[in-house]
Amino acid sequence: MRLVHISDLHFGAVSPDMPAFLRDAVMAAEPEVVVVSGDLTQNGRAREFEEARTFLDSIPIPQLVVPGNHDVPRWWVIWERFRRPWRHYRCIVQEDLEPVWTSPGLFVMGTNSARIAGWHLDWSRGRLSHHQMARMVKTGQEADDNALKVLVVHHPPAAPPQGTRRHLIGRQREFSQSVNLAGVDLILAGHFHISYAQTLRLSGGSAARSCVLSAVSTAISHRLKGEPNGFHIIEGDAHELTVQASRWDGTGYTPGKKWRFHRAADKRDWQEA
Repeated sequence: MRLVHISDLHFGAVSPDMPAFLRDAVMAAEPEVVVVSGDLTQNGRAREFEEARTFLDSIPIPQLVVPGNHDVPRWWVIWERFRRPWRHYRCIVQEDLEPVWTSPGLFVMGTNSARIAGWHLDWSRGRLSHHQMARMVKTGQEADDNALKVLVVHHPPAAPPQGTRRHLIGRQREFSQSVNLAGVDLILAGHFHISYAQTLRLSGGSAARSCVLSAVSTAISHRLKGEPNGFHIIEGDAHELTVQASRWDGTGYTPGKKWRFHRAADKRDWQEA
């Protein structure tokens, strides 16, 4: 299995030449599927979604896409944000906010962690509803047990090693339990614009266990958070995984840090090699 994970495209805040370079790099990786973990746009405007759609159409490879918090209309169009938050996304990108993609040995399910509002001033925070988490558990449990089970969500459940001032996905305890019960092996996320991969301890279920979390930088936006644009190339199966970072060096995307993970002898925990 080989997949490419990109995130935080932020069309509307994109360095002009970057989409073409990213397309060429993705095509050169020859992945089985391209995963996009949210924030296709900067302000949720129709023209930004159209630019994102044009870019995605330029990559003739199966894709699984979920929205992010920037794909909701911004606060200055508050009526649209509350009444029809996903109108442009559904009309231009895709109708399904939580798609599923499968192939032999690989099961990928998306979920939408973006919220239109919250009990706090920072509406960029994300969480899943109890209904979404129940759906995740049901969908994951119905998948082939021998397949690598991948969850795609915009907001990460754990911070990078250097930390972050941004908020993790909400309802941490319930989210962790749901991921465990769903049998997820690998979580793909974005939001922080930082590239990292690590094991994540899960609670709930018959026993605690670990999965792998892989988060990526912004792929093409100039909204950097201390590191260059980039994406991840992930290879492996339900027993071993390699996460290869690809970083922009000023002229192209070049290999960066690589992480390796393997499933422990008890076939529950994932461990860094």
